[in-house]
Amino acid sequence: MPADDRVATVVTEIARHQPRLRGFLRCLLVRPSDVDDLLQEINTVLWEKAVEFTPGTDFWAWASQVARYKAFNQVRRYGRERLVFDDALLGQLAEAASEQIRDLDRRRTALEHCLGRLSAPQRQLLELRYAAGQSVEAISRSIGRPAGSLRQTLYRIRGALQACIEGQLALAGDAS
Repeated sequence: MPADDRVATVVTEIARHQPRLRGFLRCLLVRPSDVDDLLQEINTVLWEKAVEFTPGTDFWAWASQVARYKAFNQVRRYGRERLVFDDALLGQLAEAASEQIRDLDRRRTALEHCLGRLSAPQRQLLELRYAAGQSVEAISRSIGRPAGSLRQTLYRIRGALQACIEGQLALAGDAS
């Protein structure tokens, strides 16, 4: 694959994984400002090493390893401060954060599957309420349905989604 295509792939993956990287760093670092600064450093390293990335391999594994090293170095820089984690604890935190992110990814995949099983009106109602952030009252006025009825419908949809997600996770052997 040409270098330009690799760089474009990495830039896309960096953007896609920003929330995961930020969450991972928040588990490892004390100061929010350090998270933002370190995230920028990690993005720079990933971009600079884009030609080394092999498309089709696990970008998250690569990016999280860079994040882990950067976080460890940041903690070492804290050095003389009172609250400093040792490398062993930081490693445990990093592993716990990685596992939590993997669990969230499995749940997100199950949610996407289950959303696909809903009817178009049900998906539209969820989108109005949660993606667009409209209140039940605003939706009620726009579609001419009583607010109480909408609340009950949303309750049922959420229950069906929860049952579907739990079923998907159980099928995958990931039930919690």
